[in-house]
Amino acid sequence: MTDQAAAGPGMRSTPGARSVPDMVAERIRGEILDGTIAPGERINARRLGRRLDISYIPVREAVRRLEAEGFVETKPNVGATAAGISLVELEDVYDLRRLIEPTVARRAASRMTDQQATAVRRALGELLEAESGSTGIDDDVIATHRRFHRELLAPAMSPLIERTLRNLWQVSERYIRRTQGSTLPVADVQHAKMVELVERRDGDGLAELVNDHLHLTANALKVLYDQPPAG
Repeated sequence: MTDQAAAGPGMRSTPGARSVPDMVAERIRGEILDGTIAPGERINARRLGRRLDISYIPVREAVRRLEAEGFVETKPNVGATAAGISLVELEDVYDLRRLIEPTVARRAASRMTDQQATAVRRALGELLEAESGSTGIDDDVIATHRRFHRELLAPAMSPLIERTLRNLWQVSERYIRRTQGSTLPVADVQHAKMVELVERRDGDGLAELVNDHLHLTANALKVLYDQPPAG
């Protein structure tokens, strides 16, 4: 059975568009990230297929892809479940980000055009606007925050770096989403300083600040999870 034949009316793809398993994987990933599918909850391909009005076959393929990405785990005698959350994973994700993002930021600053620097400042404005219209961390704030960091690093982004960071950002956001309603005021000061460093093309300063920013965020998340911060 082809993907098209397996898809219901709401999930049919057009020539050149993403495949049905791609769209299903995005849907399931989004529900894992926003908590609709809770950590450890079983993912039944047939039941999910009925809910999405598609065959279980593309759902099964989508689940396999999400397992490779780390969003789904397969447990003996249980089957596929949404990956659990842990402070170990949280630490690992931010350790990896601190290995990658400061270096990319340093390169980005040296390659930044005036137009790209303007895009970074504009992204900061959008983030501040989203935060002003919110009582804390919500979906809009998360989306604009990611866009700001994407613009910040864009001049040094290769396809491989972007794919790697997109996956790490998605995992980070899974933890951040569980703290919705919380705030992190110091982050805004750091974001504004990042824009200043970009405009001065200060790569070393930007790399150091990005590292500090990620360290601050990781520790703040640990506090929100009632755990002691890292040293």
